[in-house]
Amino acid sequence: MIEELWDIIQRSLQKCPWLEKQSLYDLLQALSSEIEEIKKALDEKDLDNLEEEIGDLIYDAFLVGVVAKRDYGINLDNSIKRVVKKISHRKPWLFWERRISLEEAEKIWRERKKKV
Repeated sequence: MIEELWDIIQRSLQKCPWLEKQSLYDLLQALSSEIEEIKKALDEKDLDNLEEEIGDLIYDAFLVGVVAKRDYGINLDNSIKRVVKKISHRKPWLFWERRISLEEAEKIWRERKKKV
């Protein structure tokens, strides 16, 4: 499904007059709006709408990335590599054989976050 969404986003970049006019700030506002809609769906316990709004949030987050690339030359592969490296560093227990407690996880996260 991600490949299909990515295809739609690429087509939007090429063919959507609305997206041509959107700045990164515009898309950040759309992202904020989707977060509010997710909160509303949660508050109302509307799981069908929650599922839809999460999809909208993912779509808008991808748009933020492609517009950052379009307008500022941001390399999305580098953005993904950086977050993978960061999370792998801060959550090393994801690669351990044993499970750890919440307290251990929080302690490691705090210590590793300081060392960045």
